[in-house]
Amino acid sequence: MKKYKLAIIGSGSLGSIIGKVVSRDLSKEYDILGVLSGKIENAVKLAEEIGCKAYKTLNEIIDDQPDYIIEAASPDVFKDIGVKILANSINLIPLSVGALADKEFYSNIKTAALEDNCRVHIPSGAVGGFDVLRASMLIEDVEVNITTDKSPESLNGAPFLKGRKLPEEKAEEIFTGFAMEAIEHFPENVNVAVTTALATTGVENTKVSINSIPGFKSNKHEIKLVGETVSVNVIVETKPSKDNPKSSTLAAYSVISLLKNLVSPIAF
Repeated sequence: MKKYKLAIIGSGSLGSIIGKVVSRDLSKEYDILGVLSGKIENAVKLAEEIGCKAYKTLNEIIDDQPDYIIEAASPDVFKDIGVKILANSINLIPLSVGALADKEFYSNIKTAALEDNCRVHIPSGAVGGFDVLRASMLIEDVEVNITTDKSPESLNGAPFLKGRKLPEEKAEEIFTGFAMEAIEHFPENVNVAVTTALATTGVENTKVSINSIPGFKSNKHEIKLVGETVSVNVIVETKPSKDNPKSSTLAAYSVISLLKNLVSPIAF
């Protein structure tokens, strides 16, 4: 069986989970070449834990020609590196899917993947059910809404709030609009909304509502798809990552699931 080569960009909570689980549980299928981080000391720390290189630049990764690069950094990082990775015929697995709400960037990524014979594999992140949602889209025109409930702590610091601290004593709907606007205003909170939009009606048509719920210990996402003959309701509730309350550990494990599926003789 062929063994595939991986590199990881991002050494925060999600990148660390992915690196540790792959090195422990998928070592027969994948060889982690190295880790790149915004801070070299963080890359060194994770690299030492999982037994690989600590890269200093993207060019070093490209020179090693991995089969897949996993992006677990930020939408800005994805925008900086995405096209260059694909232009070197390396497959990409991005966690910062929100960057694809930018129509020009999306087009550039799609073009690069087509021209250089590689693929962008989008993990399900903290939601899922996209197989059913996409199948439903093929039947008829539908409307899609996603509602996200998070604690004030998870949402504070978002550009939309302009420094305002969310109240700790009352629930508040802080945003309603479309996925394209949501990712601009909440770049660290609504990757799931953009993933949902890309899988269904598009970022300009998928409605998003974000609620701040004091005392709420989970991240909850509810997707509703409604057509004339089909109705789908997907609800996922997860605990935020201990290291980063703005993200979900499930997002990291969705990458692990994707990696397993890529090498499985029976794929879902």
